[in-house]
Amino acid sequence: MAPLGDSIPALSKHAVSVSLPLWSDNVKYEEGDPFTLAALKCGYPRFVYHPLVKQVFDHFEKKFGRPGEKCLVFPSNRVVNECRQFMKSFILKKDSGFDPKLATSIRIAEFAIQPIFQEASPAAADPTTFLQGNVFIYALLFPEGAAKVAKMYWQHTGEGISSRFAEYCLKVLGSNTESVKYFTGVSANTDRFQTPGYRIQDQETHVNQASGAESTASQLWVEERFGRNLDLSFAPQAKVMLRQRIAGVVADSSEISDDDEKPVVAAHNESVRELEGLNENHVLLFPTGMSAIYNAFRVVQRLRPNLKTVQFGFPYTDTLKIQEKFGSGCIFLGHGTNADLDELESLLKSGERIGAFFCEFPSNPLLKSADLKRIRSLADQFDFLVVVDETIGNFYNVAVLNYADIVVSSLTKVFSGDCNVMGGSAVLNPFSSNYISIKLAATELYEDTMWSEDAIFLERNSRNFISRTVKINETAKKLALYLHSHPKVECVHYPLFSDKELYATYLRNGGGYGGLFSVILKDSQSAATFYDNLDVAKGPSLGTNFTLASPYTILAHFTELEWAEEFGVAARLIRVSVGLEDCDSLIAKFERSLSQV
Repeated sequence: MAPLGDSIPALSKHAVSVSLPLWSDNVKYEEGDPFTLAALKCGYPRFVYHPLVKQVFDHFEKKFGRPGEKCLVFPSNRVVNECRQFMKSFILKKDSGFDPKLATSIRIAEFAIQPIFQEASPAAADPTTFLQGNVFIYALLFPEGAAKVAKMYWQHTGEGISSRFAEYCLKVLGSNTESVKYFTGVSANTDRFQTPGYRIQDQETHVNQASGAESTASQLWVEERFGRNLDLSFAPQAKVMLRQRIAGVVADSSEISDDDEKPVVAAHNESVRELEGLNENHVLLFPTGMSAIYNAFRVVQRLRPNLKTVQFGFPYTDTLKIQEKFGSGCIFLGHGTNADLDELESLLKSGERIGAFFCEFPSNPLLKSADLKRIRSLADQFDFLVVVDETIGNFYNVAVLNYADIVVSSLTKVFSGDCNVMGGSAVLNPFSSNYISIKLAATELYEDTMWSEDAIFLERNSRNFISRTVKINETAKKLALYLHSHPKVECVHYPLFSDKELYATYLRNGGGYGGLFSVILKDSQSAATFYDNLDVAKGPSLGTNFTLASPYTILAHFTELEWAEEFGVAARLIRVSVGLEDCDSLIAKFERSLSQV
């Protein structure tokens, strides 16, 4: 069990999770305990600014900021402007609790990060810099009093820069700083090279000291040779391959290849699945799963403006927050039952219009399944869009596209598995009656902000996605059955036990019940004791290649525990994401932990 604050995976610079090994660690984290927060080496990137990302913030805060201002950095002009608009609108809302004057002092600075390519410059010794080229960043400067609102946008939308994006920026900025110190006639405070002069006699020393360029080149070679990464120059093709891979699984294509060999890179315009009707052109990539959801919501807003949306079932927290804070209101049907659908149908028959219906399949963390056939029927009858998040079920296990207009997923989870890169996807249903209008809106609104190195890692990680899913399905089912029959366990939320027949309706041939379940013990003390003694990785996220547990409700709903309880999400709930470990060994770990209760 990793110590408090260590990255998960261990020693990973771009880890997506962080170790919170004791129940009390999670509580103290949510309470803002200084000792606990100081121990964190990282965190889930949308909730905790990654150390590398914070360094980029600090750099541009010093460069552009005024006294009393803070800074966030975004990857595009569209994103930074949407953040500014959200901040202004939120601050100016009645009873927002923020001084309206804060809304008048939000500024944007655009900056080009340009590597210096001279024979003796640090950039010249670093192949990754050469392959990436120029990058534009967009800094948002705002009063410190508005920092909480800026963080809302970062967390809810998932549109911020990634840790690898930040790493590249810092590398080039550091390299350029060394270069301007080295080149004659250039001020050390200047970020861009202005004159070609340099001192030949110092060339070797200069290159050797150049921001770790040689070690970066070595690390890159090792990763490509032994980690089976594609060369960085193949980043555009890696994105095509990701889209093809997703389309192939969703379409159940016989062309899916699930091996660990380095793949042959397809041409940019190759459409290998046109005959099946679904191909990579129907798949959009995003920097995070929440970005996929947020951008699906943007499409809804474009096509069905000024209408409320429906959230069906108790969802992952930010999905609901997007609808509540960015739209025209949300009808929350949090129990996710047939009675909720009856209520919705009555509301629609009374004349109420909605823009879209959002649900998860199955839901997180209660693993409930929605009646997608009935939902599709209502959508066709009352003209609203259906957006299904199948992250928990995943492409391989469940077939939901036929009942949705858009299917979104977090590729950070089991699709990647390695817990070291973020990503998201949206699949547009080409058979939907709304497809043409959705495609036009998506084309107009979409921009690719997935960082190239993230795409490379995501492509590598996902090559054995299917075989990992099969293994995880088998182990999770055996472990869930063991816990379900244990006398110290009150309840296990898992599709095999929750809405089994409904889930089975959408179960694909060869698919399973997924790798996620939630455990409820008799009381809070039992839950804490069980969690503290459980010898697995413990922290946020799911879908990892290793088993990962967390007191989900404490982390996601600490300030609204009573409200969550109203929808069956108990404060003592422990969410378990099953990994690739030996099943018998894993059951033994759970048995030992339960023996301490």
